Amino acid sequence: MKLLVIDSDRDLVEMLTSWLKTLGYEVYRAYNSERARSEWLEQRPDLVIIDPMLKGGNVLEMCRDLRAKHDALVLVLTDSKEVQDEVRCLESGADDYLRKPFFPAQLLARIRAVSRRARSTLERRPSSVVTVGPLRVDSLHNEVSVHGKLVRLTPTESKLLHLLAINANDVCTANQIVTHVWGYDGDGDACLIKAHIRHLRQKIEPSPSDPRYILTVPGVGYTLIRRNEEQKVPVESGKALRALSI
Repeated sequence: MKLLVIDSDRDLVEMLTSWLKTLGYEVYRAYNSERARSEWLEQRPDLVIIDPMLKGGNVLEMCRDLRAKHDALVLVLTDSKEVQDEVRCLESGADDYLRKPFFPAQLLARIRAVSRRARSTLERRPSSVVTVGPLRVDSLHNEVSVHGKLVRLTPTESKLLHLLAINANDVCTANQIVTHVWGYDGDGDACLIKAHIRHLRQKIEPSPSDPRYILTVPGVGYTLIRRNEEQKVPVESGKALRALSI
């Protein structure tokens, strides 16, 4: 597996690089945004470990831009203790988030977890392409087309949308989503799920604040509505659907 470690803390980067290489990973490094862009496109890593406070511009925007050229899993490392910073990173497409300081075993567990989720994205899906109304979800290439317009997804977004697509019109609970997308059991992490749902809506909904496709079922979970654009929704039904999309 090929890793790219990006952080302005050179000592941390060198330590992580040496340690990860002893574990058998192919590791590359960068200390600034310019070098990060170069290494990302040259080395084409499977996973990028990055500090969003890196000097040289908006790091999360840089990640989105580079992912359009070479998709990679993104694991964010940060000193921030603010929940909103975590939400912002996840909404921007990060696959996971780890606060500094951390133990090496914690980082290794996160690397293995996001890699496992990426593999299972392909292994556990009955079909790589699912069509739901005007949406065509391609989980093999992490893409969705809306009325023929292609939109790139992160691996996590792709897995989440695919789960909703194969269960179109049925409600997926928070626990079901966490188990399928993140690979562990237990109570669903509402903040984590909500962040990725919001980002998906921004990519596929005509009006993300008034969603037509991905609807919220309060206290339960989310559902992807199977509808064609030419279908007329009865007035009362439309009100009910909007009530669920809060």
